Amino acid sequence: MSGWFWFWLIVGVAFAVGEILTLAFFAAFLAAGAVGAALAAALGLPILVQVLVFGVVGVGGILLFRPLVMRSLHRGGKAPLVSGAEGMIGQRVVLTDAILGLERPGHLVIFGERWPAISADGSPVQADTTVVIKALRNATLVVEPVQSSTSST
Repeated sequence: MSGWFWFWLIVGVAFAVGEILTLAFFAAFLAAGAVGAALAAALGLPILVQVLVFGVVGVGGILLFRPLVMRSLHRGGKAPLVSGAEGMIGQRVVLTDAILGLERPGHLVIFGERWPAISADGSPVQADTTVVIKALRNATLVVEPVQSSTSST
């Protein structure tokens, strides 16, 4: 096997690892292009052909197949996949420390992490109150207390 075969194989593995870490369905196509170029190198084709295979398979996959993959992940127009801070919006959690005002945030724990929290209207909120996360402002969650669903009869 030529040195180019191993070069392309290492590039392919690097892109595959990058895809695993990001899950953006971008590097996977470049990994496929690198594997295609490695196969071209194994067949003894010139470096120009190897680069063309890498480009056509990698860029072609990104342009042609990535939109199809992303659309299928979004399940036909339903809400897009969210992660990180976006995934916290709308979650109900319990305050661990009281919110005393805009300048004195409380705290809550969500997804195993402790976050500062302020109320949407700036009012105090007692500890152990269930709140819904409305937004993320800088590194502080903006919350509103959940209204009790009990009715007086």
